[in-house]
Amino acid sequence: MSDIARKPGARVEDTWYRKDKQPKSRNGTGKRWRVVVVNLDGERAGGGGYFERKVDAENHRDAVNAKLLQGDYVTEKAGLVTVEAVYEDWLTQQAGIADSTQNTREITWETWVSPKWRKRAVRDVKKSAVRTWVTEMVEDGARAATIENAVGVLRMVLALAVEDKRLSVNPAVGVKLPPRDHRPRAYLTHEQVWELAATIDPRYRVLVLFLAYTGLRFGEVAALEVRDLDFLRRRIEVRQQVTEVKGRLVWTPTKGKRRRSVPFPKFLVDDLSLLCVDKKRDEQVFQAPKGGTLRLNSWRKRTWNTAIDRLRDVDAEGVAHADFPVATPHDMRHTAASLAISENANVKAVQTMLGHKSAALTLDTYSDLFPADLDGVAAAFDRAVANMLTPSEQQRDAGTPPCV
Repeated sequence: MSDIARKPGARVEDTWYRKDKQPKSRNGTGKRWRVVVVNLDGERAGGGGYFERKVDAENHRDAVNAKLLQGDYVTEKAGLVTVEAVYEDWLTQQAGIADSTQNTREITWETWVSPKWRKRAVRDVKKSAVRTWVTEMVEDGARAATIENAVGVLRMVLALAVEDKRLSVNPAVGVKLPPRDHRPRAYLTHEQVWELAATIDPRYRVLVLFLAYTGLRFGEVAALEVRDLDFLRRRIEVRQQVTEVKGRLVWTPTKGKRRRSVPFPKFLVDDLSLLCVDKKRDEQVFQAPKGGTLRLNSWRKRTWNTAIDRLRDVDAEGVAHADFPVATPHDMRHTAASLAISENANVKAVQTMLGHKSAALTLDTYSDLFPADLDGVAAAFDRAVANMLTPSEQQRDAGTPPCV
């Protein structure tokens, strides 16, 4: 037995006869063949069993050995750990995750995942049960994004269980989720941008224009310091962002941790210069009413929404009487992309301005802005061919009857 304990693997044991063919005490009782399993730690493990036929025992032995060889063998005992216990281990491995992201995951765990799964042994989490859980969340009124987050947290926790050989497969992988119902983006025209800038609290007129004509995220603008503005080259060095997590401000590198240089138009130079007067290089360009860092939630509620409601002529009962777009501060980023694309800006330039990982992402994100240009493409072909052909060739082609 000591040899078995030291050597990982599975073997077939005859429970009726010894190697010298002498009968054992249980000869003739129960199933004759037993598979004994020793895990990679050298300990006796479950997953063996008794078999009537030797061939069945040998087949099971071979299957177990294959899993042990590949490192995929999972014992019943290992799978008895609860989902909550694995979650606690998973939490300790989240170094480097943005505080805002980690906060969202913890709230999602407490609200949606923990009540359903915390006491469940990981081996008892079945894909069918995860599908049922998704249906229950839909019936409880959870939005698609919330369900995505909830299943995502469970999937990441169970992935650790798979990695630790507590599960052979992750039952939360491949579960179909409800599609997101995306809010239509609000693309403002040049005229609407300037109308909004004229309506908002005068202290933030320049901020509205800056958002619309640079495409920076609000957190990037709120973190912008005087030293990040190059007035000679009219460039912005975007290197950090600030977000609010549980009431405290968290400063991090830009999304994707990639700095980028973004241009700003000449008509903003004088206004930006005035905002920087008497400020130190490390002070923020745009600040809260009483100084300090702009906080998106409070600024949007007190300043932004007030201006939008005024432009929409919203009455005391919340009914709008004008058709100004229901825009959010983040829609100004979409507006910047829209205005740039409408002016035939190079896609790579728009990608760099927005800080997207690739031009393909920019095209996918704003694909709805391109169909209107199809006629323009055909017209451009017409002009190119017309310039290439001689007058006689043009006259000949013009007289060619259309295909029927």
